[in-house]
Amino acid sequence: MKRIDIDLGKFKVDQLGYVYKDIEKQAKLLETVYGLPKFAFLIKNDSLCKYRGKDSKISTKLALSRIFNVQIELIQLIEGECIFKEFLDSGREGLHHFGIYVDDLDSVIKEFTDKGYEILHQRIIAKQKVAYIDTEKDLGILLEFQETIRRKKRNKTE
Repeated sequence: MKRIDIDLGKFKVDQLGYVYKDIEKQAKLLETVYGLPKFAFLIKNDSLCKYRGKDSKISTKLALSRIFNVQIELIQLIEGECIFKEFLDSGREGLHHFGIYVDDLDSVIKEFTDKGYEILHQRIIAKQKVAYIDTEKDLGILLEFQETIRRKKRNKTE
């Protein structure tokens, strides 16, 4: 097993990401049985991603809620080759990753890859640049880092 050598204490878990075959069913369960606030659904998000070094087109359905000051993200894969398909094909559903918001995704990717970690999946969805890092053998879960894409401010002279 590789040693992490990365200070995880500088990060804060902002999101718990779950993958299910049917997120509408799961959202209803979480709302009614566990009292989570109503989920907001983002239907059919198409995006291009880099999955294990290869380009892939994927389509997902997302649902978002919050509890304990943490975003709860439910992901349902509609089609495409990606880490969500890999997870479901392995017979699993449920907690998939911890999501962490960062200011500079490229520096986080460099820090992990310099230590020998693989970037499994990268994509841009909405205004987020996202990278999933293969920390499952060490931590038992993937880490997803997200950076919000900010619009560049225009000069007042333009």
